[in-house]
Amino acid sequence: MENDTKTCSSKHVAKRLSIQPVNVRKYSQMLEKQGYSFIKDEKGWGQYSEVDIGFLEYLRDMKKMGKPLDELANHIAVLYRANLSIAQPAIPLQDKDVLLEFIKTQHEFNQKVLEQLETHEKRQIQKDQNLLIAIRETQEVKKQIAATQQKRWCMF
Repeated sequence: MENDTKTCSSKHVAKRLSIQPVNVRKYSQMLEKQGYSFIKDEKGWGQYSEVDIGFLEYLRDMKKMGKPLDELANHIAVLYRANLSIAQPAIPLQDKDVLLEFIKTQHEFNQKVLEQLETHEKRQIQKDQNLLIAIRETQEVKKQIAATQQKRWCMF
């Protein structure tokens, strides 16, 4: 290796991330298409640093959550080009059951907020319609008053 950065092969990364080596290569190709650059050995094979592995782990985790791979690869490449990284949490994550319960609760809360917004929007539309009706009625009354005053003026 030409630099002091410790690297490892796709096979080692696959084992570490509990995914198939073909997936490591697939993810790497997707990232490279977006402008990410991996260290290559003398045979041209990809070598992965700890930062690379962190990005691949993030990609794997987000994919499991249903995020599209293309969007993830683009996001990671943007971070890479900006010389940023995926930050590791300062504290370990709670167990998955707690996180899933939190996500479920958050989703329910979001649904309630959306329902309230929709209700508010419907009320606002009704208020707008009532205001337009009142304006039209006022204009009609003004026209009738003006017509009546014109008739009285002509009578004199």
